[in-house]
Amino acid sequence: MNIYYQGNPGSYMHTASLAIQENLSWTIDSIDGKADFKDVWEAIGTDNIAVLAIENSYMWSIHPNLHGFLKYDCKIIGEYNMPINHCICSKESDIKDVTKAYSQMPALEQCHRYLKEKGIEPMVYSDTALSAKHVAETEDSWKAAVCSELAAEIYKLNILDKNIQDQAENTTRFAIICHKDLDLNYLVKKDKMSISFEINHMPSSLYQCLWSFALNNINLTKLESLPSYKWKGTFTFWLDLEGKSDDTAVQLSLKWLETHTKNLRIIWEY
Repeated sequence: MNIYYQGNPGSYMHTASLAIQENLSWTIDSIDGKADFKDVWEAIGTDNIAVLAIENSYMWSIHPNLHGFLKYDCKIIGEYNMPINHCICSKESDIKDVTKAYSQMPALEQCHRYLKEKGIEPMVYSDTALSAKHVAETEDSWKAAVCSELAAEIYKLNILDKNIQDQAENTTRFAIICHKDLDLNYLVKKDKMSISFEINHMPSSLYQCLWSFALNNINLTKLESLPSYKWKGTFTFWLDLEGKSDDTAVQLSLKWLETHTKNLRIIWEY
């Protein structure tokens, strides 16, 4: 069994994958990066695992990966919330000698204030880890990368400063994903469920759906609408709740929900 993530060695998804493998019920043979999200989804098959970011506390949802659950027969078996502590890394030894910082757009946006205060120009690059590789291989020593500590270690760069993100508690939520029929457990349990559904096109349908959870005192931790890909103007709602499928309150809510929705799906409980 393999773990697949999007990105390159030293990326944050790589770091998350290394941490997650310790709490899986199966032995992992390898951890490999793929070029883009679609490649990761297609690599899951029937007997592999994907570790994919689904939301960030600063940038919110990563929609290509939420959309993946509408296209592939997969489930979530667990989640991993990882603090994202950006570093600025270079072949230089003094940050005063750095004039440009390369990284993926979300990482640069998360460090906007820091880079502006230092007078460093942000330069968009395809990946945080690849930006570190680029800086390591270039002859321009005044370049830096915004990346992880692991990337700095892999590509042998100096860490000039740590925790440079604007939001002190910058966190990314990773989903541990496998085929829906694979019997695999993630040992860290959260007593949460993720479900998706489409509402009936009637007045107050969404209100009725949400009322079912309020009536049964169930806490919702996420609600988001996504295009359903069926036809224009149709949406699928993604909802996270605290509870398990054998809880009476959850069963009552889901039973009520069925009367006001279509294509109700439990993405999984974890």
